[in-house]
Amino acid sequence: MKRILFLITMIAGVSSFAQTDKQIDKAIKIFKKDYTKGIAKLDKYMDKENFPRLRAWEVKVEMEYLNYLDLEEKWKYEADKIDFTDEDGDSSEVDLLLYDFYLHYPRRHFINVCREATILSESYTADYYLRILEVEEDPDTLVAEKAKVYFDEGVEFYDKKDFDLAIMNFKKAIAEDSTYYNANLKLGLAFWNEEEADSAIFYLNKAKNIQPEIVTPRDYIIQILVEEGLYFRAKKECLNALCVYPGFDLKLAYLKVLYVENKYMEEHRILRGFYPNNMKFEDQRELTGTFSSYRGAKSKISKYCNEDGIIEDNGKTNDKYLEVYSWRQLLESVDDDELPDYLKFAKEMEEEGYLDCYVLVSQFHVDIYPQFKHFMSFEENREKTKEYIEKYLIKSYEN
Repeated sequence: MKRILFLITMIAGVSSFAQTDKQIDKAIKIFKKDYTKGIAKLDKYMDKENFPRLRAWEVKVEMEYLNYLDLEEKWKYEADKIDFTDEDGDSSEVDLLLYDFYLHYPRRHFINVCREATILSESYTADYYLRILEVEEDPDTLVAEKAKVYFDEGVEFYDKKDFDLAIMNFKKAIAEDSTYYNANLKLGLAFWNEEEADSAIFYLNKAKNIQPEIVTPRDYIIQILVEEGLYFRAKKECLNALCVYPGFDLKLAYLKVLYVENKYMEEHRILRGFYPNNMKFEDQRELTGTFSSYRGAKSKISKYCNEDGIIEDNGKTNDKYLEVYSWRQLLESVDDDELPDYLKFAKEMEEEGYLDCYVLVSQFHVDIYPQFKHFMSFEENREKTKEYIEKYLIKSYEN
């Protein structure tokens, strides 16, 4: 309930600081009384726009998140009431389908809202939720029982804002298990709340080193470094984090750091009304026009792809990733003198040897995360990506 009240307040806050938009404000007002009607009102407004602006998407994602939390709690109760066996002791197929619907639909729906938001907009809130719900799994599944007891007690004190006792218990948990990721993370946050930045960064760095593929501790470290005015270190941390998960939330953090140097990042992203080629979906919507060759690339290379879109060695292409191959097919299908302006930077990156970085970072979407992760598993690719960002994407504001 506290989380719901907090988010409702935050949505209202978005309204007060953004440019006045009566349609969105009205939807927020309705939403506070009735989640379903508020979302329907906002959807009706957004349907009238070709590309609804960012604020509309941010509000929609937060509305849908609150609705997801509400439905998940209610529908789990309904799912638990289903009797799966008939008088012969057999499971009913209808009941199994209904159970699956009650138990999983709220989450599936919310994830798809976020997937759509990160295709049709630069929604940093949607990308944050996708990362938290789809990418960053809880790594502490085999923690010692005693360490878990100390950690749970620490969380209780943390929630009560008794950070001294929280710190004591988190330290005890770590003494029992030094690789306890969440204990190190929470200890860092407790020290941050106590305004002890050095200790906070120390333990957040420990959490980061325990789980280098999780962005969350990196995100907090960036925030602390910015608060402390340590912008050079924050910028370096941002670059490293973008090689772990290049979501809009991290790109926004990087923009804030660059702003101090009178700079910004122009990633040349293309907003598009379709999802990336995906080997897990057999019947994706056909595309017409310029991007028809992009979609057609999937069938050309599919026999060499695994389900994540990683291409095995073959005699047809040197590309290792379905998404990069698809973009290369797209660019090669258009004559240079007919290339639309929105594809010129992609063509330049192909010629410079950075098409993989452009596709996997500038055009990143959660659907291609497995390909991105595989690409970044190689040190040379991480260094290449940082070079791509600093050399081609960072610009200075004109005086």
